[in-house]
Amino acid sequence: MFHGFIPHVMGTRLDILMIHSNLPLLNMLWAHITDELERLDKMLNRFDATSEVSKLNSHTQQDSVSVSAELEDILRSCQYYYEKTLHLFDITLNDFSQIQIHGNHHISFSNFSVTLDFGGFAKGYALKKIQEILLRGNIENAFVDFGNSSIMGIGHHPYGDCWKVSLQNPYTQQTLDEFCLTDNTLSTSGNTEQYTGHIINPLTGIYNEQKKVTSILSDNPLDAEILSTVWMIADDQQREQINENFKHIKYEKQNRKRSRFESQTIHQKSGIYRRRNCTAGKHTLAVFLHTRKT
Repeated sequence: MFHGFIPHVMGTRLDILMIHSNLPLLNMLWAHITDELERLDKMLNRFDATSEVSKLNSHTQQDSVSVSAELEDILRSCQYYYEKTLHLFDITLNDFSQIQIHGNHHISFSNFSVTLDFGGFAKGYALKKIQEILLRGNIENAFVDFGNSSIMGIGHHPYGDCWKVSLQNPYTQQTLDEFCLTDNTLSTSGNTEQYTGHIINPLTGIYNEQKKVTSILSDNPLDAEILSTVWMIADDQQREQINENFKHIKYEKQNRKRSRFESQTIHQKSGIYRRRNCTAGKHTLAVFLHTRKT
């Protein structure tokens, strides 16, 4: 077993467990993963003045701006999610349609005030890259934790048939949900008492301050990352419409009156959506890995 961690990358901590008997292979894969995350951070981190995105944000007044082939592909992916989520996923937090992708690695902006923020995209994209590295290295069992909010399980725990994680309320020790990860990713978005009002609805400009948490379980890390935030701000009608664009998502709703905390879970691969309301005056988000033998 190999445990690697980066204390600060893409604004959070990364932990990874890889299960394999070949230690030199694991060390090599870890080096590839750290190099890849550093590369992605240098491209997508808008707080780094030397990153490609930061430089792009400072040149929006130009008629045409050159971008790397990868960033052009990323922008096309963001455009896809922008359209499929009824504009609730928007890296401009304003109007993605103000970005024109011309091809040949050039883009332009119809509004000079537009800036790009990949905060709701980057971790899911990075997890896909990590997934590719692990699969190329023939790693059958691994666990990747990106700041407790984006978690990927490949294969299973050495002492079980999956990677078991729990979403808990640490104030009450109440378990809001439990998940069994096997070749899929769990992404969680929500508000806490200490960290509220950080998710904005790009259509209204209003920050979501509800006591709510949304979790997406999907075999696609990018779907999970994006949709967990979208579900935080989408109303019931919008969710119904978005489901039409993501046919593998179905959901059921269970409402309890006088609830103070709302927990939502969408199982994307199995096509089951569960919505729970839990009474919790104080709450925060935490995901715990079950390490005991099963």
